[in-house]
Amino acid sequence: MTGERPGVLLALTPVAERAIEPWLFGDQAAVAPVGSVSEADELDRDASAPGLHAVLISPGLSGLTTAHLERARAHGLRLVGVALDEHDEQALSALGVEAIIDADQPADALLAGLRDEEPLARAAPPLPPAPREPDRDRGTLLAVVGTRGAPGASECAASLALLASRRWPTTLVELDLLGGGLDVRIGADPHAGSIVGLVRAATAGEQPLAELVERWVTKVPGWPPVLLAPADPEGALAELTRPGAIASALHALKSRVPLAVCDVGALLATGDPIAAPARAHREALVTADAVLLVLGARDAHIRPGLAQLDRLLNDLGIPPERLRIVINGIGGPGAASERQLDDTLVPRLAERGLAADAWLAFDQRALHRARRKGVPLAATRSHGRYARVLTHLLDELFLPSAPAPRRRKHRLTAPTAATEDAWEEVAIPWRS
Repeated sequence: MTGERPGVLLALTPVAERAIEPWLFGDQAAVAPVGSVSEADELDRDASAPGLHAVLISPGLSGLTTAHLERARAHGLRLVGVALDEHDEQALSALGVEAIIDADQPADALLAGLRDEEPLARAAPPLPPAPREPDRDRGTLLAVVGTRGAPGASECAASLALLASRRWPTTLVELDLLGGGLDVRIGADPHAGSIVGLVRAATAGEQPLAELVERWVTKVPGWPPVLLAPADPEGALAELTRPGAIASALHALKSRVPLAVCDVGALLATGDPIAAPARAHREALVTADAVLLVLGARDAHIRPGLAQLDRLLNDLGIPPERLRIVINGIGGPGAASERQLDDTLVPRLAERGLAADAWLAFDQRALHRARRKGVPLAATRSHGRYARVLTHLLDELFLPSAPAPRRRKHRLTAPTAATEDAWEEVAIPWRS
């Protein structure tokens, strides 16, 4: 904020900037320009500048994609589009901005867009953006996401977190805002602690955060420490979908926990406007050090799975070297065999410069045991194929020292092994 006027970053074409000059400059200016970019790639550099509340966007900005805007939003900036005509409105809607302002409207419309409300007389300045954690991440965040209608992503996240917790201090984060139901599975009360508390503490800059995280984490025998989704996802959406809220919380967690495995909800698709849960899911994926996409093995799962993959690559700009592909449920009821998938799905992955990193077979016996005992699938048969494949995937994800990437793979530095009697002495890892 600059004085009473919200600070904005200008991502406008020269024509659009001239059209809204009265909003920007002079005694009657409604906002305070803090910086300006001439092409989209500069957004990544300037989005973390102090004093910013929002970014004003023209759809004609050179090289602009939804991925640029998602990363800017993860910095806590509200996305406000400036439209000169109907064509601009359609383009801005496709980019997923949070508000669209007509350049011919009065300044009150801009201020209302910054506050996410209908145009009203100017009464009070917008709230300042949520404070962002300094870039001091010492831990690693692995986000696991699936596709709607294809089960297995949440189970994969839980099993990976369990296997990783045997080597390093690990926290499983449930971030499925469509209702993941992990609290029911482990018999815990999400009112006693959930990710909402971490979001509030990170936003308010509360310290010491380590003690607060310990209070919100749920510990159940047979499971890694779990940070549950809110008990009432709809009631918490306003807090969780504020620009930068999820990113700030996950950065704060990474600075205190060597490894966090985040189970992200499958809803990512853009709409008009983007659904509120999808905003939070997208922000988590943009923040992650690596993203693991779980694809179903049935014919009906392949098309939605490839569409989800394209959203990760194109809409969110996840680099291929930070992306892992797991094919789940091979040989299950109605599912294709590994050979069939090798003939149908693998070539489509290759077209996108990717390959399958793990093949998870359907294990009916382990599934029954997991349901009966209430533990992750990998805990039921430690030497079964499911656990062995995920253990190998962990070995591929993490190396004992900072590596040189091999081919397309971006390897993550392995967290230091935990000791049972001295949590404080664990060396928090650095991202590679």
